[in-house]
Amino acid sequence: MKIEEHIEHAEHAEHAGEHGHKTAALLIAVLAAILAICEQQAKRADIAVEENAVLAADTWNEYQAKSVRAAQASALELLAGTLDAPADASRLAVRQDFMKQMRVDAEHYEKDPKTGKTTLANHARQYEKERQDSLERAHTYDNAAAGLELGIVLSTASVITSSKLLLRFGFVMGAIGLVLALFGAIAPGLVVF
Repeated sequence: MKIEEHIEHAEHAEHAGEHGHKTAALLIAVLAAILAICEQQAKRADIAVEENAVLAADTWNEYQAKSVRAAQASALELLAGTLDAPADASRLAVRQDFMKQMRVDAEHYEKDPKTGKTTLANHARQYEKERQDSLERAHTYDNAAAGLELGIVLSTASVITSSKLLLRFGFVMGAIGLVLALFGAIAPGLVVF
Protein backbone atom coordinates (compact mmCIF):
# COMPACT_ATOMS: atom_id res chain seq x y z
CA MET A 1 0.00 0.00 0.00
CA LYS A 2 2.75 2.43 0.83
CA ILE A 3 4.53 1.82 -2.45
CA GLU A 4 1.33 2.42 -4.40
CA GLU A 5 0.75 5.70 -2.53
CA HIS A 6 4.30 6.86 -3.33
CA ILE A 7 3.84 5.96 -6.98
CA GLU A 8 0.52 7.84 -7.06
CA HIS A 9 2.08 10.92 -5.41
CA ALA A 10 4.95 10.78 -7.88
CA GLU A 11 2.50 10.62 -10.79
CA HIS A 12 0.56 13.61 -9.40
CA ALA A 13 3.80 15.55 -8.97
CA GLU A 14 4.82 14.72 -12.53
CA HIS A 15 1.48 15.90 -13.90
CA ALA A 16 1.67 19.05 -11.78
CA GLY A 17 5.19 19.68 -13.07
CA GLU A 18 4.02 19.27 -16.66
CA HIS A 19 1.16 21.65 -15.99
CA GLY A 20 3.62 24.18 -14.52
CA HIS A 21 5.85 23.83 -17.57
CA LYS A 22 2.89 24.43 -19.87
CA THR A 23 1.93 27.52 -17.87
CA ALA A 24 5.50 28.80 -18.07
CA ALA A 25 5.66 28.09 -21.81
CA LEU A 26 2.41 29.92 -22.40
CA LEU A 27 3.58 32.85 -20.28
CA ILE A 28 6.87 32.99 -22.18
CA ALA A 29 5.03 32.96 -25.52
CA VAL A 30 2.69 35.79 -24.47
CA LEU A 31 5.52 37.87 -23.03
CA ALA A 32 7.59 37.34 -26.19
CA ALA A 33 4.71 38.50 -28.39
CA ILE A 34 4.18 41.61 -26.27
CA LEU A 35 7.95 42.21 -26.28
CA ALA A 36 8.02 42.13 -30.09
CA ILE A 37 5.25 44.72 -30.22
CA CYS A 38 7.00 46.92 -27.63
CA GLU A 39 10.30 46.82 -29.48
CA GLN A 40 8.57 47.69 -32.75
CA GLN A 41 6.78 50.63 -31.10
CA ALA A 42 10.02 51.78 -29.45
CA LYS A 43 11.70 51.80 -32.87
CA ARG A 44 8.81 53.80 -34.35
CA ALA A 45 9.13 56.30 -31.51
CA ASP A 46 12.92 56.53 -32.07
CA ILE A 47 12.32 57.29 -35.74
CA ALA A 48 9.77 59.97 -34.79
CA VAL A 49 12.34 61.51 -32.44
CA GLU A 50 14.85 61.76 -35.29
CA GLU A 51 12.31 63.08 -37.80
CA ASN A 52 11.02 65.76 -35.45
CA ALA A 53 14.54 66.75 -34.43
CA VAL A 54 15.44 67.30 -38.09
CA LEU A 55 12.20 69.19 -38.77
CA ALA A 56 12.76 71.42 -35.72
CA ALA A 57 16.35 72.14 -36.74
CA ASP A 58 15.33 72.90 -40.33
CA THR A 59 12.56 75.20 -39.15
CA TRP A 60 14.86 77.04 -36.73
CA ASN A 61 17.39 77.41 -39.60
CA GLU A 62 14.68 78.95 -41.76
CA TYR A 63 13.75 81.21 -38.84
CA GLN A 64 17.39 82.32 -38.58
CA ALA A 65 17.54 83.00 -42.33
CA LYS A 66 14.39 85.15 -42.05
CA SER A 67 16.01 87.02 -39.14
CA VAL A 68 19.09 87.76 -41.23
CA ARG A 69 16.99 88.91 -44.20
CA ALA A 70 14.81 91.10 -41.98
CA ALA A 71 17.91 92.63 -40.39
CA GLN A 72 19.44 93.26 -43.82
CA ALA A 73 16.25 94.89 -45.10
CA SER A 74 16.04 97.13 -42.03
CA ALA A 75 19.72 98.03 -42.31
CA LEU A 76 19.39 98.86 -46.00
CA GLU A 77 16.34 101.02 -45.28
CA LEU A 78 18.27 102.89 -42.57
CA LEU A 79 21.31 103.24 -44.79
CA ALA A 80 19.24 104.62 -47.66
CA GLY A 81 17.61 107.08 -45.25
CA THR A 82 20.97 108.43 -44.10
CA LEU A 83 22.15 109.33 -47.57
CA ASP A 84 21.81 112.87 -48.81
CA ALA A 85 18.64 113.48 -50.72
CA PRO A 86 19.28 113.40 -54.46
CA ALA A 87 18.57 116.57 -56.36
CA ASP A 88 16.78 114.69 -59.08
CA ALA A 89 13.13 114.02 -58.14
CA SER A 90 13.06 110.71 -60.03
CA ARG A 91 16.06 109.45 -58.03
CA LEU A 92 14.43 110.61 -54.82
CA ALA A 93 11.29 108.64 -55.75
CA VAL A 94 13.39 105.56 -56.50
CA ARG A 95 15.12 105.85 -53.11
CA GLN A 96 11.78 106.27 -51.32
CA ASP A 97 10.35 103.28 -53.17
CA PHE A 98 13.44 101.28 -52.21
CA MET A 99 13.09 102.27 -48.53
CA LYS A 100 9.39 101.42 -48.61
CA GLN A 101 10.14 98.02 -50.19
CA MET A 102 12.79 97.29 -47.52
CA ARG A 103 10.27 98.17 -44.78
CA VAL A 104 7.67 95.86 -46.41
CA ASP A 105 10.25 93.09 -46.77
CA ALA A 106 11.33 93.37 -43.13
CA GLU A 107 7.68 93.26 -42.02
CA HIS A 108 7.03 90.28 -44.31
CA TYR A 109 9.97 88.34 -42.85
CA GLU A 110 8.74 89.04 -39.33
CA LYS A 111 4.97 88.60 -39.57
CA ASP A 112 3.93 86.75 -42.71
CA PRO A 113 1.18 84.30 -41.63
CA LYS A 114 2.63 81.45 -43.72
CA THR A 115 6.41 81.91 -43.60
CA GLY A 116 7.08 84.69 -41.09
CA LYS A 117 9.36 84.30 -38.09
CA THR A 118 6.45 84.06 -35.65
CA THR A 119 4.86 81.24 -37.63
CA LEU A 120 8.18 79.46 -38.05
CA ALA A 121 8.94 79.71 -34.33
CA ASN A 122 5.54 78.19 -33.51
CA HIS A 123 6.14 75.33 -35.97
CA ALA A 124 9.63 74.69 -34.58
CA ARG A 125 8.31 74.58 -31.01
CA GLN A 126 5.61 72.12 -32.09
CA TYR A 127 8.25 69.86 -33.68
CA GLU A 128 10.29 70.07 -30.48
CA LYS A 129 7.25 69.09 -28.42
CA GLU A 130 6.53 66.15 -30.72
CA ARG A 131 10.18 65.13 -30.48
CA GLN A 132 10.01 65.20 -26.68
CA ASP A 133 6.74 63.23 -26.65
CA SER A 134 8.27 60.62 -28.94
CA LEU A 135 11.37 60.43 -26.76
CA GLU A 136 9.24 59.79 -23.67
CA ARG A 137 7.28 57.16 -25.60
CA ALA A 138 10.51 55.45 -26.71
CA HIS A 139 11.86 55.40 -23.14
CA THR A 140 8.60 53.98 -21.79
CA TYR A 141 8.57 51.23 -24.43
CA ASP A 142 12.25 50.46 -23.72
CA ASN A 143 11.48 50.11 -20.01
CA ALA A 144 8.48 47.91 -20.86
CA ALA A 145 10.73 45.73 -23.01
CA ALA A 146 13.17 45.37 -20.11
CA GLY A 147 10.37 44.22 -17.80
CA LEU A 148 9.11 41.76 -20.40
CA GLU A 149 12.62 40.40 -21.02
CA LEU A 150 13.10 39.85 -17.28
CA GLY A 151 9.73 38.09 -17.18
CA ILE A 152 10.81 35.79 -19.99
CA VAL A 153 14.15 35.02 -18.35
CA LEU A 154 12.58 34.28 -14.97
CA SER A 155 9.85 32.14 -16.53
CA THR A 156 12.46 30.19 -18.48
CA ALA A 157 14.50 29.69 -15.33
CA SER A 158 11.37 28.43 -13.56
CA VAL A 159 11.05 25.64 -16.13
CA ILE A 160 14.67 24.61 -15.68
CA THR A 161 14.51 24.69 -11.87
CA SER A 162 10.82 23.71 -11.50
CA SER A 163 10.44 26.74 -9.23
CA LYS A 164 6.97 28.20 -8.88
CA LEU A 165 8.47 31.24 -7.15
CA LEU A 166 10.52 32.10 -10.25
CA LEU A 167 7.42 31.63 -12.38
CA ARG A 168 5.52 34.04 -10.14
CA PHE A 169 8.34 36.60 -10.34
CA GLY A 170 8.37 36.11 -14.11
CA PHE A 171 4.64 36.79 -14.19
CA VAL A 172 5.06 39.91 -12.03
CA MET A 173 7.86 41.30 -14.22
CA GLY A 174 5.82 40.52 -17.32
CA ALA A 175 2.83 42.31 -15.82
CA ILE A 176 5.00 45.34 -15.03
CA GLY A 177 6.27 45.28 -18.62
CA LEU A 178 2.70 45.08 -19.92
CA VAL A 179 1.59 48.03 -17.77
CA LEU A 180 4.55 50.08 -19.00
CA ALA A 181 3.69 49.13 -22.59
CA LEU A 182 0.15 50.38 -22.05
CA PHE A 183 1.50 53.63 -20.61
CA GLY A 184 3.74 53.89 -23.68
CA ALA A 185 0.69 53.70 -25.90
CA ILE A 186 -1.62 55.91 -23.83
CA ALA A 187 0.36 58.33 -21.66
CA PRO A 188 4.16 57.94 -21.97
CA GLY A 189 4.91 61.09 -20.00
CA LEU A 190 3.35 59.70 -16.81
CA VAL A 191 6.02 57.06 -16.27
CA VAL A 192 9.58 58.27 -16.77
CA PHE A 193 12.58 56.41 -15.35
